[in-house]
Amino acid sequence: MKGVKELKARLSSVGNIRKVTSTMELVAGAKMKKLQERAMATRPYAQAIRAMMGQVAQFAPGEVSPLLRQPDQVSRECVIVIAADKGLCGAFNTNVFRKAMEYIRRRMDEGVEVSVYTFGNRSEKFFAKVKMPFVGKLEEKLEGVGYRRVAATMRSLSEDFVSDRFQRISLVRTELVSAARFEPSIQTVLPFTAEAMKGDESEVDRNFDLDYLMEPSPKVILERLIPKTLEMSLLSAVHESLAAEFAARRIAMKNATDSATEMIDELRMEYNKARQAGITGELLEITAGAEALKG
Repeated sequence: MKGVKELKARLSSVGNIRKVTSTMELVAGAKMKKLQERAMATRPYAQAIRAMMGQVAQFAPGEVSPLLRQPDQVSRECVIVIAADKGLCGAFNTNVFRKAMEYIRRRMDEGVEVSVYTFGNRSEKFFAKVKMPFVGKLEEKLEGVGYRRVAATMRSLSEDFVSDRFQRISLVRTELVSAARFEPSIQTVLPFTAEAMKGDESEVDRNFDLDYLMEPSPKVILERLIPKTLEMSLLSAVHESLAAEFAARRIAMKNATDSATEMIDELRMEYNKARQAGITGELLEITAGAEALKG
């Protein structure tokens, strides 16, 4: 049995850890609620514009916009990977990286040269470790990134697609299903097609199942709206990933706090046993000494 002093020190240490994890749980929960509201506010608009533009793209000829061009062969592909800036969020980052690497390996086996564009500090470190070629990385922290920075990134990648540097651009991110459920997913960003938009299944898709008369012209409309659609979709993906990250961190910190509480209960029981054993030993020594003096 461990000594009383050692057990007391461990109790103090685990108690301090529980305070930290409990505080982090509260902070993550507050941020999650705020980010979830922002993600939910962005999602309907992003879904609506993606669904509408997917239908428009279906009826528009490919030569109207270079972003609608279907490559004869995909030899180079860029994969955007959105992860977290920090750890302590359970398997959140691991699940994203596993999904991304499964997709990347499959594409490389098909003879495609793959490069990555990373969002989040953890994403950058992971792909640097596995020595994947980089197209670029988002320098800002995800919590502070705004529409302008995301739009600039999307414009740069769109230019790479138009210049044929890449024949496909894909996105790996975490989709927020609910406050307790979030799943990594993959979608095609470019080329912009109706098939690429089919993941947004909602009433919007059915309502926009129409033929379109475009004024002033399909070229002018699509040249302006497709880039905006791509920018809004990427911003929505960042918001959802952030909300899912803090939801995962809240759950991870709650589990850590619960584990610390269980450990404290076990240590306290062991401490009380050790303390009682010490007291009993001292009483036996006193009794033995008194008996020796009598004899």
